[in-house]
Amino acid sequence: MKKNSLYFSLILFLLSCSGSSESNIKKGPDFGYHVDRIVRVNEGETAIGTFVAIDPDQNAINYSISNEEMAISQEGIVTFNIIPDFEEEDTYLAVITASNDLGSDEIDLTVYINDSDCELDTAAVFNGCFFK
Repeated sequence: MKKNSLYFSLILFLLSCSGSSESNIKKGPDFGYHVDRIVRVNEGETAIGTFVAIDPDQNAINYSISNEEMAISQEGIVTFNIIPDFEEEDTYLAVITASNDLGSDEIDLTVYINDSDCELDTAAVFNGCFFK
């Protein structure tokens, strides 16, 4: 009899544990793989890239970026607020945060600036410039 009640208790325990559903748990935005994002941008260009998080509950996501020389739109589009010049700085670092009321997620961003044979302070036409 003790053996039957032990099995019955074990079955009830397992059923009660399996009854909790992951689909009922609300989660915040997620960038997915947490690998550093590395981007190369040509000297003189301001577009960096798009970095989008996914919210499994399809709630609105707010984006922010830690580097004040960069901006991020609410669509996840990252741009420079400056005109990058390789001779002044060749690497920019930032943390991008996606958040809402249910949580947040972060990724690290590294932007390398490609040097140009044409300098920004000359009257050169950029259509004829080469980047290294």
